[in-house]
Amino acid sequence: MCPGTIGHVAHGKSTVVKAISGVQVNFFLLRRLLGVRTKGSERQGKVSKLAKGEILMLNIGSMSTGARVIAVKNDLAKLQLTSPVCTSKGEKIALSRRVEKHWRLIGWGQIQAGTTLEVPPCPI
Repeated sequence: MCPGTIGHVAHGKSTVVKAISGVQVNFFLLRRLLGVRTKGSERQGKVSKLAKGEILMLNIGSMSTGARVIAVKNDLAKLQLTSPVCTSKGEKIALSRRVEKHWRLIGWGQIQAGTTLEVPPCPI
């Protein structure tokens, strides 16, 4: 991964973006699940709170990666990513949860802090 990338898309050389393996996210959950079929007059399922140890899918820029919930307090969550992502503080993310064998959007958030990886300089 070279500096100047977000997710998998390269951008201007003057911008330095760090590779992150864990993030602290300020998040907002939807009230109801989207895209889940209901029978008859059933109401759509509610989005439950994030649980410690749960696996989510994050979309950060053009990158999709898995994340394990390490800790949750109010609207702040600490997540460990399954694969490193090039991003920066303030970047918007989408949160998805596995519901009935499909990934469903459950909320969104903004990166507040991250665990940075040491990346060797780009050979180009």
